[in-house]
Amino acid sequence: MQFGLSRFWISFFVTVAFAPLAVYAEPVPLDGIDHVHGLTVDKSNPDRLLLATHHGLFAATENGLAVRVSKLNADFMSFAEDPLIPGKLYASGHPAQGGNLGVMISQDGGVVWENLSQGDGGPVDFHALSVSPVDSRILYGIHEGLQLSRDGGKVWQRIADAPKRTFALAASAKDVDTVYAATMQGLLVSRDSGRNWEEAYFLKRPATMVHIAADGRMYAFIYGVGLVSAEEPSFAWTTISEVFQDRALMSLSVHPQDKSRLFAVTDTNAIMISKDGGKSWFSFEGNQRQTAEGIAAGAKLYAENCQACHGAKGVGERPDNPNAQDEYGFVAPALNDDAHGWHHPDAQLVETILNGSPRNERMIAWKESLSREDAESLVIYIKSLWSFRSLACQGTRHMACMR
Repeated sequence: MQFGLSRFWISFFVTVAFAPLAVYAEPVPLDGIDHVHGLTVDKSNPDRLLLATHHGLFAATENGLAVRVSKLNADFMSFAEDPLIPGKLYASGHPAQGGNLGVMISQDGGVVWENLSQGDGGPVDFHALSVSPVDSRILYGIHEGLQLSRDGGKVWQRIADAPKRTFALAASAKDVDTVYAATMQGLLVSRDSGRNWEEAYFLKRPATMVHIAADGRMYAFIYGVGLVSAEEPSFAWTTISEVFQDRALMSLSVHPQDKSRLFAVTDTNAIMISKDGGKSWFSFEGNQRQTAEGIAAGAKLYAENCQACHGAKGVGERPDNPNAQDEYGFVAPALNDDAHGWHHPDAQLVETILNGSPRNERMIAWKESLSREDAESLVIYIKSLWSFRSLACQGTRHMACMR
């Protein structure tokens, strides 16, 4: 399946909390959130992520659930944190009743939001927003051109036309006048606050994400290349990973205490984590068990209980083996990328292991011999057999991925 370039644009439109976060909605599964426009690590609880969504700001944990923590139920089309002031967040987009939000600000980690500015010619609905790590009074946003604020987001000025089809902005961590743009035309840089642009990456391929860490480490996603990185101000780019197949990263955040831990949102709105600086990626859900030891434990359980039917490394049974079929003609399906194991979320896979399958009587309930923890370990091992694409398309997302 080819990820047509026009779908970048479709996907694009389709933080910190230091005070206790309130809860304004029942928990929802992560694969049920179909629009994630940005994320950051909750620095008061680094095992939790803050997600800017169609329905406000959500806090997500590795159990695969998220709860809305913002009183404001609105479509946050853009989202940025103040890199210098804890708990200070910015957002823009659309209120639930329609129209534009202007520029919103939260001083308490995302619970209470208030209007800060209408923007230039607003109210604006910035679809890209960035705060300067050098001087957090400087903000960039895109609405009918590139807009700039030099007073913390209160007053905005339209600087120039924005690069066409910009997915993300990232203000430099080294120079107050430098800003980067991830665009359909490629990764671009401006040295004069957005008035003029030049190429920042040598290939003119769509760039869907750009992120600048506080120490000046740059990350960008170049479609057809993968995740690349360089140190500001150099453009000596290194390709970190090429595992992404036809999927793309749209947002990225770095763990505040561990720079090797990266979090990302894919074009399918899946939340992913890397524990080795971006080389390999796993689902954020259940990531604490996604270790070499956890996968090995799951592999042992699989070999002892599942392999006889589902085959070594989840290859499944041969459909031409009459002894493998039940009365309905079912065989034990492949659990790797070859079949539809990845169409199901973690919780459903665990329940099938424990309680069996109503569709295939040969898939018996294992709850008398396997614990829930065992079943979760099996899921961790099974998911280790999947490609990045399958992980990004897991659960309810699989229908969109099949189009």
